Amino acid sequence: MQKKYPNRPKKLNSFFFQHHREATIAFSALLILLVRFLFPAKLAGEMFWINLFLFLVFPWLIVRFLLKENLNDFGISAGNLKRGVSLSVIFVLVFVFLNYFLVSKTGFRNQLQIYTPSLASFWIFLWFQLVVSLPSHFSWEFFFRGFLHMGLEKKIGKYAVLFQALAQTLLYARSSWAVIFLIGSSALAAGLVARQSRSIYYSFVSMWIISVCLDIMVIRYLRLGLP
Repeated sequence: MQKKYPNRPKKLNSFFFQHHREATIAFSALLILLVRFLFPAKLAGEMFWINLFLFLVFPWLIVRFLLKENLNDFGISAGNLKRGVSLSVIFVLVFVFLNYFLVSKTGFRNQLQIYTPSLASFWIFLWFQLVVSLPSHFSWEFFFRGFLHMGLEKKIGKYAVLFQALAQTLLYARSSWAVIFLIGSSALAAGLVARQSRSIYYSFVSMWIISVCLDIMVIRYLRLGLP
């Protein structure tokens, strides 16, 4: 009986050797998403530190010490400037318009979360966008478009765009269908920008600008006292 499958251990070892890089990335990503899903950030300080550690520091350590690869392969590069800028402009224009349409609908507007102190002062709003939101968005881009997307792209090709968009959307599984659609579609578009430009910088700036514009729209309605 022991001689029936003499090559099985060798084949298993060979399979693991060929796919250990992607297995490491997938397992690490699953662990990160699970922790983030179980411990959602509600306060500004929580959002900053959780996003920074889970989505930036931890995957950076994986790339640096386990995979021992160059960060350029994960989108930390200038990439194709012309293509990145042109696609980013289209990306921002489309989603700012889409957000404006959705925010004008009361049902959707009431489902969005916003940093409440931003309503009281422009300087608090600016502090939140620059100190909390900006690094958080960069952390998300590094994880979803860099670590996950470009990390798995060598094996699964264009499907990595769909995979990273699905992963980010899963974090909002408890939200309404409108929010899920908005997150999923924007993550998909950001993935396309990163894939075409070979950099996460363009999708990062685009996602942050879209987020800032969305917050401004919501604050405007709230300060006007509209339902």
